[in-house]
Amino acid sequence: MHSLLLSALLPLASAGASLFPRAANFTDPGTVCNLLKQQFANITYLPSDPGYEAETQVAWDASSWQTPACVFAPRNANDLSRAVTLFSNTSTLFAMRGGGHMPIPGAATINSTGVQISSSNLKTLELSEDKQTMSIGPGPRWGDVFQYMDGTNLTIIGGRLPPVGVPGLLLGGGISYFSNAHGLASSEGKIKAYECVLANGTIALVTASSAYSDLYWALQGGGNSFALVTRFDLQTFPLESALRAEATFVDAPETKDLYLDALLDMTLTGDVDTRAAVIPVARWGPGSTVPSYETTLLYNGTEAPSTGPFTAFYNGALESVNASSTMKPLSLAAYAKVLGPAFAAGGPGFGFRQRFRVVSTKATREAMDIVHDTWFAKLQSTDMANRIPGFFAGLAYNSVTRTFAERSQGMPMAIAPIAQFWVEEAVSWSDAADDAEVEQFIKDVNVEIETLLGEKDLSLPYVYLNDANKDQPVFEGYGKENVERLQGIREKYDPEGVFTVLMPGGFKVAGVEVEDVGEDCEEGI
Repeated sequence: MHSLLLSALLPLASAGASLFPRAANFTDPGTVCNLLKQQFANITYLPSDPGYEAETQVAWDASSWQTPACVFAPRNANDLSRAVTLFSNTSTLFAMRGGGHMPIPGAATINSTGVQISSSNLKTLELSEDKQTMSIGPGPRWGDVFQYMDGTNLTIIGGRLPPVGVPGLLLGGGISYFSNAHGLASSEGKIKAYECVLANGTIALVTASSAYSDLYWALQGGGNSFALVTRFDLQTFPLESALRAEATFVDAPETKDLYLDALLDMTLTGDVDTRAAVIPVARWGPGSTVPSYETTLLYNGTEAPSTGPFTAFYNGALESVNASSTMKPLSLAAYAKVLGPAFAAGGPGFGFRQRFRVVSTKATREAMDIVHDTWFAKLQSTDMANRIPGFFAGLAYNSVTRTFAERSQGMPMAIAPIAQFWVEEAVSWSDAADDAEVEQFIKDVNVEIETLLGEKDLSLPYVYLNDANKDQPVFEGYGKENVERLQGIREKYDPEGVFTVLMPGGFKVAGVEVEDVGEDCEEGI
């Protein structure tokens, strides 16, 4: 029965002109869900099936918990290829979700108009016999990867937070604990190969030296417009013995200046020891009158340095609460066990609504102050933290040293080869009734921030895709030449727009118009 139904649907692909983008011709997804259920009974979840709700509540952002017509969880590239072919031939809308990190409804999820592809069963974790290559499917989180590699004295240039998914981070470039030494996770050939399902159903092994070398370049940071990746083959690197601290600094009048000065020094001069990494976050919550200043510290070595910019965070210059800045051995695997379930059911982050946004600036104290002071002054004036249930907000000053930036060249992103900050704004709250107020706050405060930065010529055009908000011009910051190249690659491998029209979520390169990037932006002068 199912084969007859499938054969009846397949000819739709060749009937007349292109199906795209004729929205009126989108197939009722219920028909396709029934086909999937007949062919793949154990990995297709209808709304009435056990497992459906869990699959639709994976996203970190509860406003992205949508109700697709069904969920399809392929086990391998062949399963996914058959599904993509079916969706293409029947003009069925769909989405594909990795770890669910991006808090934009519809970016990796879909409502009842389409089918949700889940990466849950694409669980590959395999270290090659020569230990030079770590193969990872889109289903594991970075915490799973680090636990798998525990005891090997090796690592890969992957995500920092254990609950973050593998595919989204890598397809957006990927900030790592080791980026000060190696650049973005997908730069410089660190991803040896991508196993992909193309828009026509072809399963391709994409490498820098293969017939798909142009597609390889696009996948290093071009997002989800080109293919669906079913396996990443990553280069391994030595890992000594990670030292870590989760530092919270005391509430004192001098803390802000000491903290921002230390971050700036780390960003401008941290190249002297590229084994060090910081994740600095200034937070605001209920009862706050000043921000709480915190920093995750990691050092790839057996002994923390006694000199250099990294030491300011643990040598007492910044006083920490309960000696929390003391560097201690803690493996990536052990850290993953603690934080891995944070956004799963029962975890402390489960069920909150979230938004991210990126502000890219040159590495100057004036730029840091503009973002910091404008953000927190606006929070204090609105009193949102004390009125809105579950409200927390923060600024994460992602520190990009010159070495980090220089080792991230040659990718689709036009990253200026200078020290800079990619400041992630993050807001979480509990109730959908507060969505409009929170989103208006984010809009209003960023008008102020961007106006002030623009007046001082302190902004940079590149926006880190993985932390961007839905209204941000991500690809415009990639530069005209790179965008046109990406658009040509998309047209070559997906002329019918399967991953643009039928899979509409996420940032797409189609239709982006970009003016020439000035020489000052390219060189950071």
